[in-house]
Amino acid sequence: METVNEFIYLSIINREDIQNSFCEGQEDKSNYYLTFGLFSNDCLFDLSEINYEFEIRISKKYIEKYNESFALNIGKQSLCCNSQSKLLEIINCKLEGINRKIFIESNVLFLLFQLQKNNSLFPIECDSCNFLNSAAEIEKIQQAKKFILDNLANNLTIPIVAITVGTNQCYLKKGFKEVFKQTIFEFIQENRMIKAKHLLQSEKLNITNIAAIVGYSSISSFSQSYKNYFGISPTEQIKQTIPNL
Repeated sequence: METVNEFIYLSIINREDIQNSFCEGQEDKSNYYLTFGLFSNDCLFDLSEINYEFEIRISKKYIEKYNESFALNIGKQSLCCNSQSKLLEIINCKLEGINRKIFIESNVLFLLFQLQKNNSLFPIECDSCNFLNSAAEIEKIQQAKKFILDNLANNLTIPIVAITVGTNQCYLKKGFKEVFKQTIFEFIQENRMIKAKHLLQSEKLNITNIAAIVGYSSISSFSQSYKNYFGISPTEQIKQTIPNL
């Protein structure tokens, strides 16, 4: 286990028995424990058929400096694209010494935040909403999410997604927003942009190919969408990329 600092410890191992990408959080009297799995078949990014498991231990003394209560205790759940991206950055990090420690620490804190954020989003306790009381319809929303992630390169419209998972467009839009706190468009855009950023930073592909991979037939449309989302153009992103990061 790698010692990041006196409060944070990290372990990364290859696991052949992982069945899906997931995140999980637990705690005891002294520590918070974060567990993440990256499964090559359902990860947003290309892992070249390698699966990873991350074990992170954070001393509660690290959090005490904020002088506010913090609880973390959630069951296993799906892994969002933002967390996948951060985990992949940790895997690919080639920094050494203090630069690596700062980089890893910042990513661990992001993962802790994201896990806690998910903890507040995913529990579904809505007695007044018939849609969320239907396990079958919730499963269709989860299927819609998976279909979108598997088909980012394709034309994704609400009618196409609704037909694929076997529900109507109204239920799909309503249910997706209630379960994931995002519209379908926002979810598609977020995942396309995060994947595009990863490809721009780590792959030897030209912008035309990357645009196609994330579902854009027009380079100008892709460039404008990327700049609207990140504040810089794809070309500027490439120039800013730190080698080996």
